[in-house]
Amino acid sequence: MSQHLPRMGRRGAFALHAAILAVFLGASAVPTPVYPLYQHLWGFPAVTTTVVFSVYALALLASLLVVGRLADHVGTRPVLLVAMAVEVVSMLVFIAAGGVAGLLVARILQGVATGAAMSAAGSALMALETERRRGSAALVNALAAPLGLAFGAAGASVMVEVLPAPTRLCYLVVAAAVVVLAGLLAFAPRPGAPAPGAWASLKPTVSIPASARGAMGLAMPVAGAIWALGGLYLSLGPALARSVTGQDSPLLGGLALLCLYVPAALAIVVLRPLRDRSIMVIAIIALIGGVSAVVAGVVLGSPGAYFAGTVAAGVGFGSGYYAALRAILPLGAPQERTGLLSTIYIICYLSFSLPAVAAGLLVGSMGLRATTLAYGTLLVSVCLPVLAVLLLRAYRQHRRCRGRWGVRP
Repeated sequence: MSQHLPRMGRRGAFALHAAILAVFLGASAVPTPVYPLYQHLWGFPAVTTTVVFSVYALALLASLLVVGRLADHVGTRPVLLVAMAVEVVSMLVFIAAGGVAGLLVARILQGVATGAAMSAAGSALMALETERRRGSAALVNALAAPLGLAFGAAGASVMVEVLPAPTRLCYLVVAAAVVVLAGLLAFAPRPGAPAPGAWASLKPTVSIPASARGAMGLAMPVAGAIWALGGLYLSLGPALARSVTGQDSPLLGGLALLCLYVPAALAIVVLRPLRDRSIMVIAIIALIGGVSAVVAGVVLGSPGAYFAGTVAAGVGFGSGYYAALRAILPLGAPQERTGLLSTIYIICYLSFSLPAVAAGLLVGSMGLRATTLAYGTLLVSVCLPVLAVLLLRAYRQHRRCRGRWGVRP
């Protein structure tokens, strides 16, 4: 009977896989506004929130390493359906959680599901990309992160603040969204053709084609700094918002994430016509300026500086991540791009998790302000050498162009 059901076209399938990616990434931010409630209910210290956050990120990394290339061999649909089932189970564990142990189990399950879904949905997007829309997969992969994270955190903040059952309802909404997407997946065409070697693909590997190594060496430090900033906001964001405003409302944590991720998405759309190098230069300048203002806001207790800096850093987040994806993904052959994308995700999520966990541990001994100052200094220090290299290359190219046209340099 299923063969008589209407099938969605290529564009519809592309949009569906983009939605799947955005929902999984958005779901990863949903627990962030709920952490203060858990902390109040169960009386655990602030550092526990970074532990709960870290197990999610580590589970996601393990999932990317093990099943990151599996979709190339068994197809994207089976991997996505299993990931969706695990995601729904994780939401049910969140709902039933009665303590930190339940949160840890739920976050581990969610990390496994998200890693598998990211690699499979990303692979599907690249397979469904047409010649006329070359680059759309990189664009959607870049947009899905800030849009998903922004609306996941903001939606959860609103539900926690104004709706009943604040520690349950947001997870029910995520579970329902995932079930709907799983049903729609039955109508989508199967992107790509499965290749042999499924068992061999489960061996953890990091795949960087030689053609992409130069671009990755330049772009990934910035992408890593960007995701390290995101990790700080998703793990300690509510604490930072309370520190600068003196208010306990969950809406403030959601507002901070909106100020980071909405400008990130807008920056991608606005700066898209520019060259990769120009976008990356703008991204680094915005990131350095934004992080500096955020640090000043936290150290001085200035909400204006904190939120303005968050907006500027958001511009750097979106444009830098997009420039990195757009510069790197086309350098791999078609059969190499899924592994290459998974490797990019792995690097980004290592940066997303490890510095944030270190920050959570340092808060207990150094305090929130000193930790934020150290964290911001590290991010700026990583970006400055890349900015210098890019500006030097632009200067040299400018001199060559002037000399080529007979103009005295």
